[in-house]
Amino acid sequence: MPLPRLLLRADGNSRIGLGHVMRLLALAEILQEEASTCVFLIREPDEELRRQLAAINCTVVELPTQPLAEEAAWLVRHVLLATDVLLLDGYSFTYRYQQTVRGKVAQLIYVDDLHSFPLAADLVLNPAGGIKASQYELRQPGARLLVGPAFAPLRAAFRSASLLPTPTAAPDVVLVCLGGADPTHQTRQVAETLLALTAVQHVHAVVGSAYTGWNELSGWASQHARLTLHRNLSAAELVVLMRQCGAAVCSPSTVSYEYCAAGGGLLLLLPVADNQRDINYFLLSTELALPYASASKVLSSGAHTLAAEFRQKQRRAFDGLAPVRLQQEFRALQLPPPPFHLRPATLHDSDLLFEWTNDPTVRQYSFNPSPVLRTEHEQWLAARLTDPSSLLLLAEQPDNSSPVGIIRFQVAGAQATLSYSLAAPFRGRGLAALLLLAGTRYLIQTFTQVQQILGHVHQHNTASIKAFERAGFSLLPEQANISPESVTFVWECAVI
Repeated sequence: MPLPRLLLRADGNSRIGLGHVMRLLALAEILQEEASTCVFLIREPDEELRRQLAAINCTVVELPTQPLAEEAAWLVRHVLLATDVLLLDGYSFTYRYQQTVRGKVAQLIYVDDLHSFPLAADLVLNPAGGIKASQYELRQPGARLLVGPAFAPLRAAFRSASLLPTPTAAPDVVLVCLGGADPTHQTRQVAETLLALTAVQHVHAVVGSAYTGWNELSGWASQHARLTLHRNLSAAELVVLMRQCGAAVCSPSTVSYEYCAAGGGLLLLLPVADNQRDINYFLLSTELALPYASASKVLSSGAHTLAAEFRQKQRRAFDGLAPVRLQQEFRALQLPPPPFHLRPATLHDSDLLFEWTNDPTVRQYSFNPSPVLRTEHEQWLAARLTDPSSLLLLAEQPDNSSPVGIIRFQVAGAQATLSYSLAAPFRGRGLAALLLLAGTRYLIQTFTQVQQILGHVHQHNTASIKAFERAGFSLLPEQANISPESVTFVWECAVI
């Protein structure tokens, strides 16, 4: 399957901040190997953004300034191709805009944190947790919603931070970061409040290149020995700084997620924009953070214990696997809807399953190639159908005229192992990947505790290996294989 072209559309400046642009930049980093080319569509990009995009081989197309309705029509005429995947991040890309561009591209992805208008996207990504599909009006048939830290696109340095040892920084060193632009200019006020607390030894305040009050802020900061002011830090520099701060005051936005991913600690939230409502509620309700209003109290008493507790919870929620999950979903998005439905197998399917089990091709690529006896099969099927940790699904055509295949899962705690086969008449049609994906979706809905799904494949079964890859599964290292003749694929489920 040829790789699609990835188009990303967002704007950012000192007035609206750079959050939309940074999220798509992180997504571009994560998905660049899944696309033939990467193109960023933006109005009036600054040189710093151009540099960052060039670093990941992403071309910048500067769009003319025009009403968004006209822009959508202009993109359809001059830019978009039928094989493109288009990602939008911004509150002005309403349903009308989406509907105009959706008919011209293969897939449309929308990054959202407001759920305030209907959407025409095939895939909606909301980094806040706890959001339900019922809160959206998804008008595209088959549209999927991905929510929470399990799918949050973070920059490479923060994705890598999950591999670092858990930091032990004391909460008497406090980070203040209200977004790179800090459009409401509250950095100074927060820093002053923290410096007034005797329990706070040092404050590190961070602003970005889009911050407009630098001269005034830096002049004030120079008068305080316990305050260090930072401007326009790279992601790697920000990771290092965050790991030195056992407490942080952040806006409930990507920067809060970055702090948690970098190692975390006592996180205090100060919303500075309406679009931060969902992440604020999620982090507070799951006890990953506290409101900024409690800063004076918690920093003055019991802060060390709280910082350790929060850090442990944050490390579980931000497990470093979001890039893998996003790549899975992006690959799966390229597949068509399955021309079959799944139903649980029953004892009435015994003869059919016995015939499939002893199909010569199935036995050839089985780890035990010996034919299966009828009594063995019947005992096996009866055991599987009564086992609450087993899921056996039959794929059938919509009219139930012909069975297509079978997929089986065995669940052990947070891990499931799958095996599958297609009926002989349906092989060679590309249906194996659709069966793997459909079965995986079914399992995740049925066994919500499962965090990882494994599939072991004979190393010479090229067709099955390609099916797992097309379905979005990733190849695990050799040590995960169950035999020298096998390879192992994995699907990483969302942490709930």
